[in-house]
Amino acid sequence: MMCGYKKLIVFFQYCPKWVNYFLRQFYFEWFNVCLLPAAKDKHLKDLSPLIPLSLKRRGAGGEVFPWKILVSFMFLLFSLCLSFAQNKMDSLGRKQGYWKVYYPNSKHLEYEGFFKDDKPQGLFKYYYEHDTIKAKVNFIKEGKYAYATLYHMNGKIMAKGKYLEQKKDSVWEFYNQLGQLLNRENYLQGQRHGLSITYYDSGKVYQKTQYILNKKHGYFIEYFPDGKIKGMGYYKNDLAEGYFVYYAPNGTRVGLITYQNGVRNGPTVIKDLDGKITEKTLYKNGYPVKNEKESEMFFQQHPEMLHNEFGLEKDIIKLFENRNEKSFFMDNITTENKNELLKNLQQKKSNNPKQKIKK
Repeated sequence: MMCGYKKLIVFFQYCPKWVNYFLRQFYFEWFNVCLLPAAKDKHLKDLSPLIPLSLKRRGAGGEVFPWKILVSFMFLLFSLCLSFAQNKMDSLGRKQGYWKVYYPNSKHLEYEGFFKDDKPQGLFKYYYEHDTIKAKVNFIKEGKYAYATLYHMNGKIMAKGKYLEQKKDSVWEFYNQLGQLLNRENYLQGQRHGLSITYYDSGKVYQKTQYILNKKHGYFIEYFPDGKIKGMGYYKNDLAEGYFVYYAPNGTRVGLITYQNGVRNGPTVIKDLDGKITEKTLYKNGYPVKNEKESEMFFQQHPEMLHNEFGLEKDIIKLFENRNEKSFFMDNITTENKNELLKNLQQKKSNNPKQKIKK
């Protein structure tokens, strides 16, 4: 944030020359007539604030100087010059100095802040049209980096995080209008990348999901409000892939659904809260097979599908429990190697033995 003396430098730099000259001459006259004689007053010990201790003070010739008029006139001059100093552009059309921008056809302020060579510097404030604060953004390194805090209309924080070249980067947190944390997400070049966490209103974790360049890619896990596991599965290029397993609050596995490229393809098993099977169906290309004998034969050959014997849950639970948030984030991702990264990642996941059924 720009301190006081720097603001005055900008003020004198951008106000018109005639006002600049007049104000300087007026200040020196004020100093010679009022402050200098007052310094000889043995009862006046502190002039550091440079403000009068009374409404009237005698000048060099004994005359009474009207302080009220002096202060009022200086304030008027300062306001006039400040209006001249803001919203300036140089000969190249670049914003320079302090800017205040209003909503179109309105007296309500939209944003305010300082520019240097058309690049934002320091703290910028943005407002809703009814004048409450909308965002505070602190720009550093000529605007390349920015740390932002966004607000709901009621003044509660909506989101906070970092921008890199005007794109979301690193960790961002999002809040509801009560100030409760909703999401914690990792970003890379404006895209969700890494671990994304969603929360209940209580602050307990609801879901953890892996993202690669704005697509769900990897395992996810969901929890009940008491922390018990509700469900888990795997996404590939933003599409459900493989086994999705669901639990009841008492810990019973009540659902197994198999996907391929986002559609049901494979066994589906549904149970009640006591663990009794209520449905077992074999799907192909999103539809149940019409031949019941084919379905029965499949489940006879794969009894592990009817029970909890293939160990998928343990692998996913171990994955999320033993890895911290940063380990999900992959560095050095650029537009040049993005497609190669996804291709290699898909091949690696397809060869991963943890995705295969353990018999």
